[in-house]
Amino acid sequence: MVPLEGAFAVALWAVRLAFLALLYGFLARAFAALQRALAAERARAARPAGIADLVARSAERYPLRAVSSLGRDPGCDIVLRDDAASSRHALLTFDAGEWWVEDLESRNGTLVNGAAVHGRARLAYGDVLTIGRTELRLEHPAAK
Repeated sequence: MVPLEGAFAVALWAVRLAFLALLYGFLARAFAALQRALAAERARAARPAGIADLVARSAERYPLRAVSSLGRDPGCDIVLRDDAASSRHALLTFDAGEWWVEDLESRNGTLVNGAAVHGRARLAYGDVLTIGRTELRLEHPAAK
């Protein structure tokens, strides 16, 4: 009978060790998944997208990058569904802590608060940018 008790004790230890191995494997996978999620969140936060938003009258938000192109062309960063807008209408840039808008020789021009833009003009938060018949307001992302 003694050999059976020894075999049972060895089997019990084997089950305990297997359980511990499974537990540590689960914890390692959970920790790795957490690290991946944190890395993805850090990468998302580091992207320049979301420096500011352009908000249309329809409350549609367009997140801006450090350099964003606007127009009807599908290759633009912000595609406008406005026949009065040129295919590559304007360029918004964030430079030295300030926003700038540049009209790209568009057919109908670009307006900031109703004033025509010739070349490059400074744009402040709250300003209304008019491209064709589309009015967009520049908002700081904290204003969401």
